[in-house]
Amino acid sequence: MFWNSVGANCVRPNEPPLSEIGKLVDYEINKISTIYNAVIIDKHVVMPNHIHMIIMILSDEYGRPQVAPTVSRLVKQFKGSISKQVGFPVWQRSYHDHIIRNQSDYDEIWQYIDENPLKWKLDCYY
Repeated sequence: MFWNSVGANCVRPNEPPLSEIGKLVDYEINKISTIYNAVIIDKHVVMPNHIHMIIMILSDEYGRPQVAPTVSRLVKQFKGSISKQVGFPVWQRSYHDHIIRNQSDYDEIWQYIDENPLKWKLDCYY
């Protein structure tokens, strides 16, 4: 749904073959930080049937989160916006999240997101 049908050899980590809906998803992900000043999408990739994002919620000088939506609210608004623009629901009801607690965890997740398009052929939904 988010990728055009192309041979798997055409997939490069930073240039997945996005469909029109995939381009919309990518655009909306890039727009999140302009809507919420305290939210940064540090890394993301649009896969054929899902997305991966590293979402950073900024804190003030005392370590408290700045005014920002919860991750749950952000995801709900994001999914709702895409479905409304497309004209039908394109998402499953839930999502998986993980709190990154240290640099090693961050590096591992960043690499997973970066390399995930190359591994699409191995996915059970390929």
